[in-house]
Amino acid sequence: MKLLFLAFTWFLFVSSCSAFSAQDYSDALEKSILFFEGQRSGRLPSNQRLSWRADSGLSDGSSNNVDLVGGYYDAGDNIKFGLPMAFTTTLLAWSVIEFGSSMNNQVDNAKGAVRWGADYLLKAATATPETLYVQVGEANTDHACWERPEDMDTQRNVYKVSPQNPGSDVAAETAAALSAASIVFKDSDPAYSQKLLSAAVQVFQFADRYRGSYSDSLNSVVCPFYCSYSGYRDELLWGASWLHRATGDVSYLSYIQSNGHTLGADDDDYSFSWDDKRAGTKILLSKDFFESSSQEFQLYKAHSDNYICSLIPGSPSFQAEYTPGGLFFKAIGSNLQYVTTSAFLMLTYAKYLNANHYVVSCGTTTVTADHLITQAKKQVD
Repeated sequence: MKLLFLAFTWFLFVSSCSAFSAQDYSDALEKSILFFEGQRSGRLPSNQRLSWRADSGLSDGSSNNVDLVGGYYDAGDNIKFGLPMAFTTTLLAWSVIEFGSSMNNQVDNAKGAVRWGADYLLKAATATPETLYVQVGEANTDHACWERPEDMDTQRNVYKVSPQNPGSDVAAETAAALSAASIVFKDSDPAYSQKLLSAAVQVFQFADRYRGSYSDSLNSVVCPFYCSYSGYRDELLWGASWLHRATGDVSYLSYIQSNGHTLGADDDDYSFSWDDKRAGTKILLSKDFFESSSQEFQLYKAHSDNYICSLIPGSPSFQAEYTPGGLFFKAIGSNLQYVTTSAFLMLTYAKYLNANHYVVSCGTTTVTADHLITQAKKQVD
């Protein structure tokens, strides 16, 4: 989802940089969050900072007699795609969880961005029992016409997944987003946090009970725009991992232990995106190993190390490609999503390494937390 591209500047508040001043990063952080306000759908609040935007999509969901007003438009279009929107919300929440204390006067705006996404996902997950609403709008029609959301006159058809037409990928990602957001608001708004978490539990149960990919259930609607090419197993492990972190409930630990090997725990994957969550899941679960030295999470720490080693030039297991200017290169289309997510994972892992006095051994190469921060900063700069 193109919304994610601008979020990466948040992460550079963890350290200073010689190439750019702290003010440069502060300005980039503010504008990155402001971008999300420009993507808002629904009835805009009084503190909306972009005055050229106005209310839009106020009848979204009415064709199905549900309230789906709100959320984020995907990019330059007026579609609300559930899978990338949920992933964006998860990553926004994760960035606040890990680095919110360094965001200074922007943390409230960052939380506002998380809440705007979470509010919509909460509606989509709870409007109808055993149903998740996953898209508003017709992508083919919308993409044929360039309109402001305030002026759009294209169809606002609503699409959903259900027991008969499952979507474990989008449902488990929604569970991850709601779980991560619940952590963000646990102290400042405990009632809201609990509401998010309760919905996350329910939508994850739905995802796990009725297994299948939403790309199969809604093929011509979501493809080729946001097909779930990786399938749904990575999202199930990702969703369970976030519920484990948000609740501390041992049942999610048991789920991860029992199902991890069939859901991608043994895979070394070298990308992290709205479609493929495997690398992010390994980094997320590695925190449990660092904090408790629990052997249940040794596997995830080992795969996290493998992922990191694949990104570091000079490492014996180096697999990444970089442009002549030093930019991480993964795909011709929408490459910056991989740049930003890899930078985020490097910085998050650096934080875990620093806090627990660990390094990464890449064969004969030792990678420290400072090394990861330097590598991530190169991508952002």
